[in-house]
Amino acid sequence: MYTPVALFTYKRPEHTEATLRALGQNTLASATDLVIYCDGPKREEDRPSVEAVRRLVHQVSGFASVRIIERECNIGLANSITSGVTDILQTHESIIVIEDDLVTSPHFLEYMNAALIHYKNDPKAFSIGAYNFPIKTMPIPSDYSWDTYASFRCCSWGWATWTDRWKRVDWGMGYYSAFMRDQAAQEAFNRGGPDMTGLLKLQHEGRIDSWAIRFCYAHHTNRMHCIYPIKTLVQNIGLDNSGSHCGVDPRREHERLDEKWVPRSFCRADYIDPRLARNFYKAFSPPEPSFPKVAVDKARSTVGGFYHKTRRLAARIRSWINPPVRDVDILMVNTLQKNGGAARAAFRTFCGIRERYTVAHYLTLSKEDVDSSITGHLQASIKGMLVQWFSRLDRVPLQFYPKRQSATFSPAFWPNPLRTPLNRFRAKLVHLHWVGGSMLRVEELAQLRCPIVWTLHDTWAFTGGCHYVRDCEGYKRQCGCCPQLGSQKDDDYSHRLMCRKAKIFEALDITVVTPSRWLAELAKQSSLFAGKRIEVIPNGLDTDVFKPIDHQSARQYLNLPQNRAVVLFGAQWLSDPRKGGDLLCEALKQLGQPCVLLVFGEGMLPQPGASHISVRRLGSLADDISLAMVYSAADVFVCPSREDNLPNTVAEALACGTPCAAFAVNGLPDMIEHQRNGWLARPFDAADLADGIRWLTGHPQRDQLRRAAREKAVLEYSLIKMANRYTALYEDVLKSVKDRNVVI
Repeated sequence: MYTPVALFTYKRPEHTEATLRALGQNTLASATDLVIYCDGPKREEDRPSVEAVRRLVHQVSGFASVRIIERECNIGLANSITSGVTDILQTHESIIVIEDDLVTSPHFLEYMNAALIHYKNDPKAFSIGAYNFPIKTMPIPSDYSWDTYASFRCCSWGWATWTDRWKRVDWGMGYYSAFMRDQAAQEAFNRGGPDMTGLLKLQHEGRIDSWAIRFCYAHHTNRMHCIYPIKTLVQNIGLDNSGSHCGVDPRREHERLDEKWVPRSFCRADYIDPRLARNFYKAFSPPEPSFPKVAVDKARSTVGGFYHKTRRLAARIRSWINPPVRDVDILMVNTLQKNGGAARAAFRTFCGIRERYTVAHYLTLSKEDVDSSITGHLQASIKGMLVQWFSRLDRVPLQFYPKRQSATFSPAFWPNPLRTPLNRFRAKLVHLHWVGGSMLRVEELAQLRCPIVWTLHDTWAFTGGCHYVRDCEGYKRQCGCCPQLGSQKDDDYSHRLMCRKAKIFEALDITVVTPSRWLAELAKQSSLFAGKRIEVIPNGLDTDVFKPIDHQSARQYLNLPQNRAVVLFGAQWLSDPRKGGDLLCEALKQLGQPCVLLVFGEGMLPQPGASHISVRRLGSLADDISLAMVYSAADVFVCPSREDNLPNTVAEALACGTPCAAFAVNGLPDMIEHQRNGWLARPFDAADLADGIRWLTGHPQRDQLRRAAREKAVLEYSLIKMANRYTALYEDVLKSVKDRNVVI
């Protein structure tokens, strides 16, 4: 029994004839039941075309059976499809759907039936699509090994689904109000294209009548995907302005179909390749305007819009003189949005608490997302590039210390002129994270009239500028003679910055949060935070994204050998001495067994220099799904840091069920339980680290290690647990302020 096909027609007899001719030439046509729905005329002048279509479909043959349903009145395409599909799925467990302007490949039905069988019980597959964009619009990487790929957005040009999936669609859109208040949900929905939320809004307002956008939302809310072929099996001949919603669009037009090609290898439905996702998203983005159009629009804007520009300029000048103040509940502040370990941790914190505080805001210098809840300049914009250039000027004082070390040192000397100052917000509570790189001057904090929660990702907040103190204890006093500056003077820049901080911090209501117990102990010993409240709240991550993926499948996807141990190492900057890449290479030399060193991050790692080690470099991995795949493919993640707080990489690896090896320093003993979910080596004994890698990769019960790693991450580092902890802290801090005001 093959899946029945539903064909929806209206008033285009020529298109319908081509659709039926191509469908009848399919290899499985004679074994397939065909149901044709003919919508009624919308206007009297449409009746001749509607009748011509009906005469045509009554002549159809070549299928196992043909059933024709003729509507007396016009119910529209959306209602026709939803009611027709629902009707067929009452007696069948799956359905294939096409419309009257789709010419199919001879293997269309063969592919659709095979895909429906393959993905029938897959919890991540919601529908099957048969269309794909031309290669010029959506390139497929040459090393992509499957004939299909998964996407966030459904296909409406030749598709199929199952009864149990169709029943999950909320056609009444009861979710709409809550969805439009949830910025994170909108961002997730828009992964299928920048137009998704806009189309849903138009549907809710009654300005369009689309079944497809509501079908797309069902994919999103169920966290399921649509399966596409890498080459199209459908050609849309309706891109000629003959239909209601389709106009001429060369980006979607195919010259011809590859009539011999049949998809044979099916991808995993739970993994979305980031390269294909990026190209798919671009395919739904507005096309780049041509040069003549840009020139004409520019001239028209210059000549005809002078008056409006003058008014806007006047309004902008008024806003500069008297800038508007924005009221928010929680103001989260970090120099970058998501680039770097501290930024990733800060933004994850923001994503966790914005669910609890509807008026939460994220303030940054440089952002990556177009989100009204984030203030900052887009990285790719001119202002975004200028922000990065101006940030370098904050390092001017370091030029007076030619003997300084290469370690990161933030002078907080010169605030970026393109930043949005803190005083542009009226917040109930300000939550600071990493604020170096010209994000602000510490003197700006004195202008705040609300409590401050400051999450420390390193030691900068309580030092004279260094981000990791190493063996120096100057922070316990007031710095000076800074070894990282190469200074021998008591009154050097580190001392002067400490004095500035001491003067400001003394009068501020600051609650300090550290992700690790190690950093909390240092903060308690500092002269700047003496007497301040200090709490330990580990950084959180989405354990539904960072989760174990089948180990063998992940290796197969990354083309890694199945018979060799895979050792993973990653950092933002691989060459950073603090991250200990040289110590890892030394440990691998002493490992004495063949293995693959899998590396992600920017920069170069020293060559291990051993014949039994093969190196595979992945470059920078920005998206979490790719990271989860890489972690799951590894036997062990190694964090050979000389100094580290609570590294995101270790938490991510544990969440993916990958045991970790590291030196027993700083915050790492908080994360790794020796010989339970990893190995803690003696600092900085490369031979002991090699023993740990050997022990973990050769452990007879590696599944037990993986379960312990996952359990640790879920219990300690889940986004929900972190959000609960911060919410309780916010409420306690705000209650204390309220109580003090009542007493006063």
